[in-house]
Amino acid sequence: MFNKVFLITNIIIIILIILGGAYIFFFIFGGKTGINIGITYNYEWEDLDPTSFAFDPILKSFYIADNFSKTVKKYSLSEEKINFVVSIGREGNGVGEFRQPFDIEVDKNNFVYVLDFYLSKLVKMDNYGKVLWEFGKFGNSEKDLANPRGIGLDKIGFIYIADTSNNRIVKIDLDGNFSMLFGKEGKEPFQFSAPSDVAVDSKGYILVADTNNDRIQIFDSNANFITYTNYENQLKKPQRIYISDDDTIYIIAQNTIIKANMNKIQKIINPFFDRKKYKIIDILKWADKLYILYFDTQSKKGGIKIKTVD
Repeated sequence: MFNKVFLITNIIIIILIILGGAYIFFFIFGGKTGINIGITYNYEWEDLDPTSFAFDPILKSFYIADNFSKTVKKYSLSEEKINFVVSIGREGNGVGEFRQPFDIEVDKNNFVYVLDFYLSKLVKMDNYGKVLWEFGKFGNSEKDLANPRGIGLDKIGFIYIADTSNNRIVKIDLDGNFSMLFGKEGKEPFQFSAPSDVAVDSKGYILVADTNNDRIQIFDSNANFITYTNYENQLKKPQRIYISDDDTIYIIAQNTIIKANMNKIQKIINPFFDRKKYKIIDILKWADKLYILYFDTQSKKGGIKIKTVD
């Protein structure tokens, strides 16, 4: 009698454990592995090696710079569903062609700006892929670039290019005309060591990810140095910087997302349990969602995770 009761008890315990695990898997983690609480959707695509993305809120379209196909891939967003639309550009060294598309932005008029690391040029296209102009070639004159990694757009019609190997920032207008450059190699204020990205907030402040100096440098709209921050030595090797419409700063550093303002870190966001498997590439915010671009190093797939903003 005792053995029968013991067996029944054990079976009930096992069933409860299975039901509890199923509840956690499907209702907390959304039925997907590798996704933290708060991630609501997850999309992956084969043959995608993403380096950056941008979102056009008017057309509700994502543009992803893809190092696998050497093109820009356009995706539509509809009711939280992301679907492939078309590839823009092709591999090559000519006009409208790419060898290593590395960063991408979209302006308020739906024009797309693609930065090529290998060809050291910036390309402006319409949303159908028609090339309007190109700026830059490899070199160190004022109209040259050297392995640039990031671009940022301000609200009044200027583009800032992180001219990485030249250790400077290049400013041009939306017609591709050179405006100015600032910075040089070094560790002092107004100097850079492999700057990798630029972002501009609503007040016109220019934030530069000064990667090898482990800091963010801040300038006014006339490129006058204001200050720099490393968030009390908590910032290491910042690679990407994004500023949302409410001036919240998101920094990608050492495969972690840092949410901050100019004075302090507000939160550390780790959207993956397995940080070795997933490489965080870029981030943006639209409405009440964070869109996190990533690459799965095991399956060799690129994807976007959608997380509700905390």
